[in-house]
Amino acid sequence: MERNEILSVAIDLIKGNVDNKFSAKKTSEELVQAIRDLNGGDTKLSVKNFYRGSELYALVEELIPVIIDEGIKSENNPLFDLIEYRNIGYGDEAEFTVEGEGDFVVADAAAGIRDVRRQKAPAGFSVKITPANKAIRIYEALGRLLSGNVDFMKFVDSVWKAFEKYIVESAYEALKSITSSTAGLSATYVKSGSMTDAAMLALIEHVEAATGKVVKIIGTKAALRKLGSSVTTSAELNSDLYNLGFYGKFYGTACEYIRQMHKAGTETFMVDDDALWVVAGDEKPIKVVLGGEGYMIDRDVNDNADLTKEYVYMQPVGVGAVVNEKFGYWYSIA
Repeated sequence: MERNEILSVAIDLIKGNVDNKFSAKKTSEELVQAIRDLNGGDTKLSVKNFYRGSELYALVEELIPVIIDEGIKSENNPLFDLIEYRNIGYGDEAEFTVEGEGDFVVADAAAGIRDVRRQKAPAGFSVKITPANKAIRIYEALGRLLSGNVDFMKFVDSVWKAFEKYIVESAYEALKSITSSTAGLSATYVKSGSMTDAAMLALIEHVEAATGKVVKIIGTKAALRKLGSSVTTSAELNSDLYNLGFYGKFYGTACEYIRQMHKAGTETFMVDDDALWVVAGDEKPIKVVLGGEGYMIDRDVNDNADLTKEYVYMQPVGVGAVVNEKFGYWYSIA
């Protein structure tokens, strides 16, 4: 296959648009072989074939932004229901309109330091999230693909996972920075400590009264298990616990879980197991902006102790949270 054909087939596979005549597995196998051919037929990544200006280099540089874009939009993204997404590269604007007076809470990364800050947003004011560069290493993942140790979709998954952790952790830090003093909210909506069923029901009704919408409760499985402590068990509720790990509804209000993740490089859970959010059905407080074109950087062999070449892909990304509609947040649940 020519490079453009490889690119087209790879993008279709990433997006799940596989020709009915072929299985995803067969397509992946053919794709890996075609990518290997661009590497001179070698199963090891070689600087002789992988350098700026080579077809393989250009292919990878074009594939990674598609992988990231599809990952953010995927329903498998643990925060899918809470994310509003903009991609500047596709002509989107990096601005979000806040209806009513509220605080704009941003978590961004600059020079390796994460800083959480707030910016007051008057009624109808458009707020802009400025993307900062996020780097992901691709040498090892590409090497495993060429060697046949992983198929193409596992390569895609490994690239996305590196980015996913950054986005989810940044978004969660922004959400956690919201307090009862955040403009637009109050102690009526942000609570901590001991929680009773009656108090949670009151919080739900406050959010529904303020938004005029049906709400849902979001949290990890462990957090959702803290709901319904006074409910009398039944066959249906026991079925929920068996199949879901938590009650699917809390006095009629739907419960949805956030898939737990580990913080990068640790075995520490990223999302607190003692926090719950009460959110209007269509509210997406987390804002993600993918900025412009990403690019690959070649690191000199002398930068690594084992004298191996390293390739880093840089992609501008911004993550923040905008409070433009009342929602509930209960943390440090006893």
